[in-house]
Amino acid sequence: MKPGVWEYEIEAELIHEFVRNRSRGFAYGPIIASGIDSCVLHYNTNNKQCKKGDVILLDVAAEYANYGSDLTRVLPVDGKFTKRQRDVYNAVLRVFKGARKMLVKGNNIDKYNAAVGQLMEEELVKLKLLKMSDIKKQDPAFPLYKKYFMHGTSHFLGLDIHDVGFFHLPFQAGTVFTCEPGIYIPREKIGVRIENDILITDKGNVDLMESIPIEAGEIEELMNK
Repeated sequence: MKPGVWEYEIEAELIHEFVRNRSRGFAYGPIIASGIDSCVLHYNTNNKQCKKGDVILLDVAAEYANYGSDLTRVLPVDGKFTKRQRDVYNAVLRVFKGARKMLVKGNNIDKYNAAVGQLMEEELVKLKLLKMSDIKKQDPAFPLYKKYFMHGTSHFLGLDIHDVGFFHLPFQAGTVFTCEPGIYIPREKIGVRIENDILITDKGNVDLMESIPIEAGEIEELMNK
């Protein structure tokens, strides 16, 4: 990853590694979105040149033994986040860590989404994207945070990427959910989504992607080795 590389070159490198390791290939259409397109949720054109100063959002994962995986990471194209990019990244990471703790047996989707929404509101206020005074007056049916975080935090994962499941039931042990909060600011060309796959067990949960670097500092260090 470096300035001047093309999004489709990254796509080619990823599919090479997946197939070389006996994957059947991408589990879904890969999203390799640099610059302002990091704010496009299902961008899949993958045909732009990556530019210095931009972030690139990689929502790319492999299918293996008929099972899907779902992963998102955001990298600074030139190997170092700007202060604003890092602030947004760390805000999303804090929401991710908070949400991940709530993916436990017995919780339910309504409580989960409401709690994640509160975490996101707090972070958007810190980023000066929302004002707490406006949040207190908002229509609960149309929360203001949805302007910057407009998709769900979790979906079922299994033989399909958006696998079947019953959202009206409490979370069950043996279920795998994605955990993928995001903040998207088109006017600043910053889109950040962080996503891992979480297995719910009788004793809490297991982050199936725990070994993959996720902290901003880890990513910069890896890119600059």
